[in-house]
Amino acid sequence: MNSLSQLPKRLAIVVTAGVFLSVLVPSGGALDVILSIFSLVLIIILLRADFGQEMRGWLFLALGTYGLGVLADLLDEIPELRKHWLLDSTDDIFMHIGVFLICFCFNKMLRQRFNLISKLNIQIAKARTLESQLSRLALQDDLTRLNNRRALFRRFDNMAIHLERGILAYIDLDNFKQVNDRLGHHYGDQLLVNVASFLLKTAPTGSQIYRIGGDEFVVLLPDEDQAKCYQWIDTLYELTKETREHYNIDISIGLAPYYPGNLSEPDAILAKADKAMYKNKVSKERAKQSYPRTS
Repeated sequence: MNSLSQLPKRLAIVVTAGVFLSVLVPSGGALDVILSIFSLVLIIILLRADFGQEMRGWLFLALGTYGLGVLADLLDEIPELRKHWLLDSTDDIFMHIGVFLICFCFNKMLRQRFNLISKLNIQIAKARTLESQLSRLALQDDLTRLNNRRALFRRFDNMAIHLERGILAYIDLDNFKQVNDRLGHHYGDQLLVNVASFLLKTAPTGSQIYRIGGDEFVVLLPDEDQAKCYQWIDTLYELTKETREHYNIDISIGLAPYYPGNLSEPDAILAKADKAMYKNKVSKERAKQSYPRTS
């Protein structure tokens, strides 16, 4: 309805009100003819819109039928033809049939629009579901189902907005490569899943856990108390003791605080925690080398 919809709203209201009032006011034949012609013009305007081939045929039929009624009504105004039996009996019939067909077309068009809107709503719902699934997949690690590195940096943005504080724990599995080389990647993947499970079990309430790549994990601890943090580390070491011995691995952890002053530089926080983790790894290696061997 491009042509019709482009009419000014005020003009459309005035025309509609005028047509409605003309029905209530007694009128002569001249006004009836004017209204009939005006209705015919409206039908022609409708034909200029794109309703599809099927509806265009029905509208042409309505136009033709209503047009015959208008033509018969005009001829009936000619004095010589005013009493002609054919014009007297057909003008109103054709116009009524034309109005009926117009109503039929509008009903059909409204039904088409309703069906189209319903289909569009279904497609929109499917698109939103797909978007949600894609967003979840983009922020989730496929193997462990933990959040990934991208999700971690989004979390940093959120914490910066809310001025949060806490401790970031950077976790690395020592000697993990030999698990893949000696036992195969299937066992390496299972080990990563187990470590993720241990982190979920032991992390304090409110913590956020991420796998940021390979055998590296990050835990965001919402408590600034380092004593509680070390208690959690002790619990984690105790719970993973059997697994670490079975796979001949160890866990190195580095800590770095986060607060409103440094949340705008998440790479710097990770680098600091990574450096602390590396010191922890080196200190354990030195302890093993200095540990006396039994013959």
